[in-house]
Amino acid sequence: MSFDGFQTFPPGLVISTPDEFSQHLQDNGIQYIRSLVPNTMGTILCTVSNFSPAVKSSGTDHKLVVRLTDPTLPRGETVTWMTFRNIHNMPNIKSAGDIVYLENVKVQEFSGKPQLLSNYSTRWEVLSIDQDTEGLNPIFKYLRDWWQGGGISTQSPVQPIVAGRKQYLKNVSDLDDNSRFPDLLVQLIHIRDAEPSAAHVRSALRCLVTDYTENSLLHDVEIPTPVRGKRLLWCIINNPDDIPGLPELQINHYYRIRGAKVVVDRREGLIVVVERNAIYPKTRVVNEVTVGLPELRELVERSKKYSRVSNSRDVGNRPLLIDTTISPPTRTVSTRTVPHPALLPPPVPSPPRPEFMKAETTRISDITSEQQTTSTRYHIRAQIVDVYPDSAEQACISDIRVVLEVADDSGSCLVLCQGESAAEFIGLKSRNLGDMVTSLVPIWDQAEEEDSDWLDLCVASILMPGPTVEGRTQLVRCLVLAGGSLK
Repeated sequence: MSFDGFQTFPPGLVISTPDEFSQHLQDNGIQYIRSLVPNTMGTILCTVSNFSPAVKSSGTDHKLVVRLTDPTLPRGETVTWMTFRNIHNMPNIKSAGDIVYLENVKVQEFSGKPQLLSNYSTRWEVLSIDQDTEGLNPIFKYLRDWWQGGGISTQSPVQPIVAGRKQYLKNVSDLDDNSRFPDLLVQLIHIRDAEPSAAHVRSALRCLVTDYTENSLLHDVEIPTPVRGKRLLWCIINNPDDIPGLPELQINHYYRIRGAKVVVDRREGLIVVVERNAIYPKTRVVNEVTVGLPELRELVERSKKYSRVSNSRDVGNRPLLIDTTISPPTRTVSTRTVPHPALLPPPVPSPPRPEFMKAETTRISDITSEQQTTSTRYHIRAQIVDVYPDSAEQACISDIRVVLEVADDSGSCLVLCQGESAAEFIGLKSRNLGDMVTSLVPIWDQAEEEDSDWLDLCVASILMPGPTVEGRTQLVRCLVLAGGSLK
């Protein structure tokens, strides 16, 4: 089967709903995304939601990551398709909205969702967004019209915005003083220079943003804007010149803020602070989001709904978010008085960073896809999603020995944690059995948390003795923990 295989279809065929779409696929022996079964090979027809350009993997190939969707999925939901190939043999994905036919792709499961991985037998065809569907099977026209109409299934329930790092993405209405460095998707309404608020801050920008959700911890603002009620959030960007890739901030544009610090101040109420990531200084903590991408749909819908309500209350017919009175920030340096260094308390030295954290992080999918013959160490940043055995007591029969299942946004893997590395990982001070069990319990706590902390770990890929076949011991490649801390 290929695109050509879709050319035979019943005369007068009309496809106008997700049910008709999925039924026509089934009639042709093709699956839709919701029908994929983990640990099988699948064949699907779907649409590109977004993708990242191919990058060099840790091996000899390049890696392409594409997020796919179709009308049977809830709004904004996607599945990830990963391909490892020579750069010249990659799928010709040009844009969101391209239609993709995937044949014999491996279906895996990650965090309860399907994840697709190409292998040597996988075939694909791509119908670019700029190619005409005239004369093709009506299923292509339906997919194209569905995507260009917003890519929304009228038969699917409304779901929260889904994007990369979706476990961190929060609405403003969800924030409180217990929020831990969330991601926010917002629209910029107002921007101006701000007075630095700390000794390490040379300059700052004060941005007024909204996602049209309300939060009782927000204070009213004196600046006249079309948005009313407790929907306006102050976002302070410290030392903007130090933030890598900071886009030009423009009124009415949409931005994704990554890892914001949430502060509840008695005078100002709820605010968020954005700074350069001290641990990962190359991270882009502010990214502009292009209108039309699926992750913006819910925010844009809230904006339109608020606009209709505001107009019905005689707010007027002015454009919703137009601010013509604000001049661009000058980013001038503050002239405030700073105490003489001799009068300041001595700085508290920061603990030294482990040596392995000086290396760039490696995605788990790059490690598990390599064919290596020598021991190699990697710096990964991942969450603990499961632990073996079932309890801390079972892990301390003779010495500490546990297997961690860790995951990042590219995949998951098993890591053996034992001996001195395990003791260092849990901060063990005594080899007393009770102390070992007590120190191990937080590992299971982390695995059970839905949004657990992301940990910096050093894992070593080594060859270990495996099963004996015909009198010869086979070597098996394993990942073992070589550094990192649970705390």
